Amino acid sequence: MPFEKGGRADKQGNKYEINCIIYEILKILDETNYGVIVEALGADELGTDILVTAFDGQKEHQQCKARNASKEHWDISDLKAKDIFSTWKVQLNRDNSRRVSLVSPMACSFLFDLHNRACNTSGKIEDFYSIQIMKSSKEFQKFYKSFCVAMDLDCDKDVDVLKSIDYLKRIFYKQISEYELQERVNQNIQYLFSSEQKVVYNALLSFVVAEDILGKQITQSVLCDYFIKQGIVLRLKDGDKRIAPRINEINREYRENFRALQGGLIHREEFDDCIKAIENEKSTIISGSAGYGKSGCTEAILNYCEERKLPYIAIKLDRRIPHKNCEIWGHELGLPGSIVHSIHCISRNENAVIILDQLDALR
Repeated sequence: MPFEKGGRADKQGNKYEINCIIYEILKILDETNYGVIVEALGADELGTDILVTAFDGQKEHQQCKARNASKEHWDISDLKAKDIFSTWKVQLNRDNSRRVSLVSPMACSFLFDLHNRACNTSGKIEDFYSIQIMKSSKEFQKFYKSFCVAMDLDCDKDVDVLKSIDYLKRIFYKQISEYELQERVNQNIQYLFSSEQKVVYNALLSFVVAEDILGKQITQSVLCDYFIKQGIVLRLKDGDKRIAPRINEINREYRENFRALQGGLIHREEFDDCIKAIENEKSTIISGSAGYGKSGCTEAILNYCEERKLPYIAIKLDRRIPHKNCEIWGHELGLPGSIVHSIHCISRNENAVIILDQLDALR
């Protein structure tokens, strides 16, 4: 069914895309996605509404289409008319870690089936083309051949059939109805947050529509900073394997006992030296007698990290004494691996800071 004509169609189409964005943002908090860019720039922009970077580093260029005019499905001519194949070809040729997808409530069974057959083939060109394609219906054969033409491939050439398999393995069709999409969003909110579901949804809606997020990488640190400002509380369940909530808990434990002087933190030259070391990716040791301001300097560094949304982990070694090796100690802290591995998982290409306090406890 098509949308109503006029402004309502735009609003309904926009709502579907906005919910697609919110759904992918929630997967950042669930640590399925590392980051999301809405309306990316440069080479990433072509044929891309949402650029998703998965937690394993793979990039997916998503297009969201709530409707296909008055049709109830997508066929090969519709996909070609909207330049979907041509833009996919450009993105897929950039590198082998890129995927593309079309997200829509409408059916596109042949494209979905082609992807599945490419993922479940023997790897032999003859098996794929002669058995999995040519022993199918005439309509299916025609769809595959039209796909090859749209991707500038000749299905009579083995090398191009092999290339089509590679393309199809990295092309995804995600059929999600408006109702199912809203349900997924609501369920994820209930799982990830302690705050009321409607409050969280409205905050996410405001984040997507009103905040200056276009073209910028949205990561865990960006979202956590936003939710803190909105007074929204994330949920951390027993046995939760997610990294960011556990690191946040460790950081809260570190900071809960610090008490600043009545006049606030005293700015020290050592703080500037530490910031230079962070910017240059260097390690620093802060030493001094009791009362010389080591804790105040460390607190200023943590404030700096939060202001600039730099991921960090801060641990007092006299309270969390390391045992055996880094990985075992990380597990004792509730992390999936060492603290270096864990902070890297949520920072990737960003600078990140590790603070190990009370080094003398290791003696």
